[in-house]
Amino acid sequence: MTATATRPILSTRPHARSPLAFVLWLAAYATFVILPLPLGLINLDPGRGFWTNLSVALGFVGLSMFGLQFLMAARSSVVSHPIGMDIVLRFHRQMAYLATVFVFAHPIILFLLDPRYLDLLGIFTAPLRAKFAVTACVALLLVIGLSVFRQRLRMRYNTWQLTHAVLALVVVITALVHVVLVGYYVREAWEQALWIALSAAFIALGVWVRIVKPLLRRHRRWTVESVVAEAGGATTIRLHLENPGAYGRRGFRFQAGQFAWIQARRSPFALTYHPFSFSSSAEHPDRVTFTIKQYAGFTRSIVDVQPGETVYIDGPFGAFVLPNGKPLVLVGAGVGVTPLLSMLETLADQGCTLPMTLWLGNKDQASITCGEQIASLQARMDLDVVHVLSHPRAGWNGVTGHIDESFVRDRMAESLSGDPARSLGERDYLICGPASMMDAVERALAAAGVHPSQIRSERFEMV
Repeated sequence: MTATATRPILSTRPHARSPLAFVLWLAAYATFVILPLPLGLINLDPGRGFWTNLSVALGFVGLSMFGLQFLMAARSSVVSHPIGMDIVLRFHRQMAYLATVFVFAHPIILFLLDPRYLDLLGIFTAPLRAKFAVTACVALLLVIGLSVFRQRLRMRYNTWQLTHAVLALVVVITALVHVVLVGYYVREAWEQALWIALSAAFIALGVWVRIVKPLLRRHRRWTVESVVAEAGGATTIRLHLENPGAYGRRGFRFQAGQFAWIQARRSPFALTYHPFSFSSSAEHPDRVTFTIKQYAGFTRSIVDVQPGETVYIDGPFGAFVLPNGKPLVLVGAGVGVTPLLSMLETLADQGCTLPMTLWLGNKDQASITCGEQIASLQARMDLDVVHVLSHPRAGWNGVTGHIDESFVRDRMAESLSGDPARSLGERDYLICGPASMMDAVERALAAAGVHPSQIRSERFEMV
């Protein structure tokens, strides 16, 4: 197949591959989060009171959560496989806010209990343990602030990713030093051993992510076969795997609709990788293609990549994959068509005879990314394509406007008066594109009585 991927990603619905997998995953997370609490519950001085001990417990939980943030950001298949990497990334972002609340609750409770604790904020007069605590809090505020306002600050993705990693490391290290210098909760040998073990685990995780995985990627080189300009300001790169055996006996595999992090023109040890959707057929995993919409930074430089150059891939990841055995309605807009094309290419290669429908929104005829590929798919399978253009050029006889609630209502109504075997109500819906479009489609489908289990969606968002 020719093509596609998109700008950096992602969140996906449904929220887990199975409810049981998600529950077990959450249980494991909660267990590790509360692991430090025995440090705040054993051999404490009762005279310190409930609120003081509670503030310390919240601090420990917050610190533990930030330690686990590194694990979730490590792109480990052990962590992501049960529920999907895209869901892990969403959870990672949400837990960052909750952990921040816990961490700041620790000093705030102390300040409210005894205003004399405010003296610990003095830059020059505070003891060293307090200076490390303040440093951790300031670094934490920077982590959250830069993540929330990165686009407003016009910070490049590469710069943000590097800054995010460094500041997060500063938060955890300075907080751990603060705990050790306070000493009150790590006096016992077993307590010290536990914190050493936790610290060693963080270090080992960093070694795995920054040293071991890049070393493995050095032997998993992908070579650029071609670079092709596409409509709508996108560029398609086709890659082939030099040594399939480097991925083990089964070789490289992915599911249609998944994504991977890629890096070009840099060492496999580079700190910044960029997530894009596969849109080549999963039936030919040794040759993959990405179509990348040009925005800024890496996505702009991709047009300069030349055939023969090396690209490194970390993946696959993602839970936005093909359901089994039902006709589909695939809904996309702009470059959001990319994972949908991967699904259609895979179904075509599998000889699927089920009726498929693609609703695709764009600005005009010249903005239809991978239009030739879509036409080729129509010739290979039972695929009905409805192009919806918001500002078509002269001579357009197709649908105009947007893929919104009105459009979906009209299509659903038409299907009820047509062939029952091709009814849209009997299909699964796969949606990818701008948030406003996806929200409108999901509302319209729900109003039409489509069960939530029949709807899967993926939203492209900066990680």
